[in-house]
Amino acid sequence: MSNGTIRGREAFIANVSSRLGRREVPATAPAHPFRGAPEFYKQIKPSTEEKIELFARNWQALTGKVLVVDEAEAADKAGAWLRDIAAELGVTHVSRWEHEGLTALGLDEALAASGIAVAPWRPVEAGDSEGWPKAAGGANWAQRSELLKRTERCQLGIVWPDFAVANTSTLVLQCSPQRGRSVSLLTEILFAVFRADQLVYRMGEAFEQITRGKQLPAQYASSLNLITGPSRSADIENDLTIGIHGPGKVYAVIIR
Repeated sequence: MSNGTIRGREAFIANVSSRLGRREVPATAPAHPFRGAPEFYKQIKPSTEEKIELFARNWQALTGKVLVVDEAEAADKAGAWLRDIAAELGVTHVSRWEHEGLTALGLDEALAASGIAVAPWRPVEAGDSEGWPKAAGGANWAQRSELLKRTERCQLGIVWPDFAVANTSTLVLQCSPQRGRSVSLLTEILFAVFRADQLVYRMGEAFEQITRGKQLPAQYASSLNLITGPSRSADIENDLTIGIHGPGKVYAVIIR
């Protein structure tokens, strides 16, 4: 039998069909007249301000916090808010994506003024270890890259999402060599910054733009993270725990 060969397909479907009370397997597949969002839903076109308000309301309902700033004041206000958050939560080390928008805001300089070390998601230069504590670990730890080990010691991660979905207050993050998924998964606190024109109303709009023009698997990011508020995990007894599979505190800056 070659790889990918399906065995017992007809018998499996026949068994399912009989359990549903059908005498025989249908000769044709069921019709699917509707695909994607209903047409009336696609026609909803909120303004930018309405999307900002909707995202902020839903994000705050999930215990996230939002700062909406005008572009001219973004660097000062975002930097000051980030310093306040770091001081309140005892942050000493920060990891961030390599993104031109974050670089332009000067967040590294704002954090450095408070004595906070920043690890951009790029290869660590030899000897560049000032301000970073050495951590003990086993063989698996030793085999990890210096960048990953450094990120694991950061309490806060800074990202610039590709899109933000107003309807569900979801951040859409595609990873790349400059934008590691570990920044948003390993840190206890997430600080996201994006422009108001990156807001879409519904999830399908984000997926449509992500897939546009792509035909081969290699054209896609190896990871697509959808972050809707703090990480929430529950066991079989429905005991809810915050911050186990991602950050437990989330902040968003929207630049208009």
